[in-house]
Amino acid sequence: MNTKKFSYENRHFSSLQEITEVLLHEVNEQIIRIDIGVIKNTSENRNYSKWRLLQLQFYFADTVPEEYRSTYNSLWSQLYRLEHQDTFRHPYLKILLEQLHA
Repeated sequence: MNTKKFSYENRHFSSLQEITEVLLHEVNEQIIRIDIGVIKNTSENRNYSKWRLLQLQFYFADTVPEEYRSTYNSLWSQLYRLEHQDTFRHPYLKILLEQLHA
């Protein structure tokens, strides 16, 4: 019998549904904590969410189940919004922007 194993950060899940619900919940909580100012909007704190969403993407095999699609896409959008609210810019991007505005 060949059953697929679902795991993330030394935690094991019995089904795709279980890992999906747990990781989506963790991502949502992290985004809320950033939004209300409990934690700072840093790349490290956003990566907490990003890696969970990427892990789900791996398990979805690039096809998000219909019942999770709107939540999944919404969380990516919120993460994108947070990234653009942060003032951090990659050093190479900074140079390019400075040259563009010069």
